[in-house]
Amino acid sequence: MRYIKRFIFIFLFCTLCLAGIAEEAENELSLGACIIFAAQNSFEVKLARLDFLVAETGQGIAESIFDTSLSLGVGYSKDTREALSSFAASKTTTNTYSAEAEKKLPTGTEVNLSFSNTRESSNSAFVSSNPAHSAEAALEIRQPLAKNAFGYVDRRSITLTSLAIENSDLDRQERIEVLFADVEDAYWEWVFSRKAMRIYNEILEKARNLHESNTRNYDIGIIEKGDFLASGANVLIREKDLLLAENAYRSDEEQIKLLMNLDAASRIHPSEILTYREIEVELGDCLRKAFLKRRDYQQAKTDIEIENITLETKANERWPEIDLTASMVANGIDPKFSSAVKRIGTENNADYSAGVEISIPLENNLARSEFEKAKANKEKAILTMKKLERSIVTEVGDAFRDYIMRQANVDKLLKAAQLQEAKLKEEEKRFKFGRSNTKRLIDYQQDYLNAQLDLARSMLELKKSKVDLEESLNVILEKYEALL
Repeated sequence: MRYIKRFIFIFLFCTLCLAGIAEEAENELSLGACIIFAAQNSFEVKLARLDFLVAETGQGIAESIFDTSLSLGVGYSKDTREALSSFAASKTTTNTYSAEAEKKLPTGTEVNLSFSNTRESSNSAFVSSNPAHSAEAALEIRQPLAKNAFGYVDRRSITLTSLAIENSDLDRQERIEVLFADVEDAYWEWVFSRKAMRIYNEILEKARNLHESNTRNYDIGIIEKGDFLASGANVLIREKDLLLAENAYRSDEEQIKLLMNLDAASRIHPSEILTYREIEVELGDCLRKAFLKRRDYQQAKTDIEIENITLETKANERWPEIDLTASMVANGIDPKFSSAVKRIGTENNADYSAGVEISIPLENNLARSEFEKAKANKEKAILTMKKLERSIVTEVGDAFRDYIMRQANVDKLLKAAQLQEAKLKEEEKRFKFGRSNTKRLIDYQQDYLNAQLDLARSMLELKKSKVDLEESLNVILEKYEALL
């Protein structure tokens, strides 16, 4: 009966363990999956996209200068005032209808087309047509020849808006890249915490095995009480270390869930492990890639282009206004509206005019000041780009050297960890044959623990230094484009 109960207990325990393992495997996330979750759920990504959409609306605002405007008008009046002349009408009714369209062309040409009709009726016997329709069509054209010549400033203003939108898109990509870099760092911290937890758990098992052995030996009087107490204290210390490691693992889990904007109640686990594979990189290749990919460098070059265009437009705005104007007005009068309109095109009832209008600001302080400001801003943008070039060289160089150094560290610590593991195994054999003591074995366990933790931490630092190098090159977002 006792064996049956033991079998049932073991069966239930194994079932629960397997269920826990299955559930953990089901909730395991790779680094790529975490990136996808962050891209879909993160507030930072959503805000970056919304900011870009807001910036994109500036294109329509800038192009609205060429929008066509249409205005319509209807009027009615009834005049029954007394008049001095006995021939004047004592009652006059007037209906007016008007439509006007205005359009500015990319050439800077301002076109105004209008049409109006006035219907007038009265009780006067001395009016030749009663009622009478007076229809009139007018076309007015204004063409700038100096300031904003042929729409130069208007078109350049739209170009400035397009460049600003390009910079906004680069800013959006940069914010997403920074988030992905944070997710990568947090993920590898999380993986390290899990590795550390397993290392502490392994050392705890070794400590418990040692204490169990010491307990048996102490009961039969083979070892001293001090060794028994030392191994017991060692178990408690390792249990404390494991509790701290489990708490660190949970904290790192919550941190990456925060970056992915996942439900805090859900439990997840990393599916990847800390591994090491030597990757050869060249500083020259890194620098070439940085100057090709860096978004802040692209923005700096765009800023210079923006300031150059601004300088050109401000230079144009210092010129006087010289506008060529032309207009044509034609009308038709008839008792019938359709006939009045027809007379506009068939009769020679037109008024033509043309001229040149010149407006010269005498002081022009505003235009001159804005030109000087634009010139200074262009010089500032050029100096900013040169400073950024120097900064990129330093930043990429530092990240490159740090990555190379971390690879060398992992190489050395990997060999050191292997030696510490072999040393501990050898000492465990000596302990079994009574050729070692508890303190020495505990010290060797500590050495093994430190070597494993140093190796894991060095692998973590290598992973993070790789993230730093890739972030300095602006290639992280590009790396995950296939997943998004």
